[in-house]
Amino acid sequence: MTRAVFFDLGKVLLDFDWEIICKGASAWCDADPARMVRWIATSRHTYDYECGRLTSHQFFERAREALGFRGRFEDFAELWSDIFTEIPETIALVRQLKGCVPLALLSNTNEMHIDWVMGRWDFMRLFDDMVLSFREGCAKPEPEIYRRALAMLSVKPAEAFFVDDRPENIAGALAAGMDAVPFTDAAALRADLVARGILPSG
Repeated sequence: MTRAVFFDLGKVLLDFDWEIICKGASAWCDADPARMVRWIATSRHTYDYECGRLTSHQFFERAREALGFRGRFEDFAELWSDIFTEIPETIALVRQLKGCVPLALLSNTNEMHIDWVMGRWDFMRLFDDMVLSFREGCAKPEPEIYRRALAMLSVKPAEAFFVDDRPENIAGALAAGMDAVPFTDAAALRADLVARGILPSG
């Protein structure tokens, strides 16, 4: 029996596009867009920031040095964070699930993004808890973050259902003993929830 449902955030509840940063940052730095995307996607600093090893201001300093950013921290924070658009069909599922089963967010993310998202989308308050990489000091698909997620909602692995868009994170959840499915779209997720008796079929 499923006693808790865990959602990833990016590409499941909110879409995001790193290219938006590149377009907006062109007024603030000389780095070409392709280099900026590469730095965001592959830099050790980004990973360290998402694991809480760098503060937001420390991460800003690393980005400023690497990309030649000439703006203030506040300018960077807005560029870094204003990349999200909601996926309304999945958010509607969260609203339906509220009150039926405990809900938690299980996300690799960072302080600036969470502050931005919490200030703009009220559905975030539907979650009973949030397991966030920058607070936990570890990230999916590391086994420790799944253990902490299960402990946070006091459930056994077999009692937890998890949805994420990245195959490696699904594999990590399955290795932890959780029930997990890759996210493709809200209709498929709804079918998975109905099949498990988490949502009614009607």
